Amino acid sequence: MTVTEMTLLEKFIDCLRCGDNVGMADLFDDHGVLHDASWRKIGYDTVHLCGKMAVEMMFHHKFGMNKGPFKISGVTFTDENVAWYFIVYNGITVPVVAYLSSVTDEGKIDRLNILAM
Repeated sequence: MTVTEMTLLEKFIDCLRCGDNVGMADLFDDHGVLHDASWRKIGYDTVHLCGKMAVEMMFHHKFGMNKGPFKISGVTFTDENVAWYFIVYNGITVPVVAYLSSVTDEGKIDRLNILAM
């Protein structure tokens, strides 16, 4: 039996579901970028983070405000770099698409873009 390694995007979504800000940050390069425009659907500013430390700190804060992990459903991977899913922000369900735009030679996230649909 072969065990399939999770892709970076699968790991990222798993961290959102589990509320694991440290694990999420470890997926990113030291200078990796997370650009998440899906927050605009609920009236918040776009989240644009540069670096794994910024990812860890912001999601520590976001998980705290959310009282834990984000509720995510309907995840569909169109390939290893693109996922569609529903995420709940402050009781509002937002359909999103996540694009893993680039990965470093070391296998870390260089840029991940998340957009509301």
